[in-house]
Amino acid sequence: MFWPVTLAGTLIGGLSAELPGALLGAVLGHALDRHWGLRRWSDLATRLGANGEAGFEEVLFLCLGRLAKAEGRVEPTHLQLARDIMQQYRFDEPARLKAMRDFNRGKEPAVRVGSRLKRLRRREPARAAEVIDCCWRMALVTGSLGQRSRSLLDEWSSQAGLGRAEHQRMHQRHQRGRTAKPPMASRDHLREAAALLGVELDASADTIKRAYRRQLSRHHPDKMRGASSAALAQAGERIQAIQEAYERVRRYRGFR
Repeated sequence: MFWPVTLAGTLIGGLSAELPGALLGAVLGHALDRHWGLRRWSDLATRLGANGEAGFEEVLFLCLGRLAKAEGRVEPTHLQLARDIMQQYRFDEPARLKAMRDFNRGKEPAVRVGSRLKRLRRREPARAAEVIDCCWRMALVTGSLGQRSRSLLDEWSSQAGLGRAEHQRMHQRHQRGRTAKPPMASRDHLREAAALLGVELDASADTIKRAYRRQLSRHHPDKMRGASSAALAQAGERIQAIQEAYERVRRYRGFR
């Protein structure tokens, strides 16, 4: 394992005070490497850049890595979901490599994930909530919710500024999603969802949102005064299908 600040501290200490300085610099540098979770020069540059503030993608994959490891073992389904989320956000190759490094860093207990999430919340509260939403997917990807994963999610939800009701809704939505469909929809299912909304899959976010609202308005049961109970029930099912289709497309396209 490479420790950038350890190396730098050793060199600087050696130049200034020979062997004693090198030893002292190595000890202090190693302490900083462990505290900041640094493993390469690029990690140090990220830490020092923007006053050490982690961006959305970094916080997201640190949290996902911590959750994947929470119950003791990272499963293939955890790794596949991480790759699916990279695809959802349309990461290019450098971004994917960075995300996997952050995912692996997140598995290390020395890396302070919660403090980064709190700072993200202060800058971008909506993005902090988005992190928690993705974390629920990771926590439930194996089909069960472990105690350690639940504790982390409860802690992070508070740090992200989510209310208890919103946090519970995320849990319920992703729990239903686990029983209803695979973690990521296939391309055919995505096209079907877009067709139900009446748009192309590559349409703009604003176009998809307008189509979603239009479909909700068109099929809302309140517009079916005097209809039979069976017709109202069918309309309710249609509304639910539209909502699920929109959620599937929204996640794939990566907008809120």
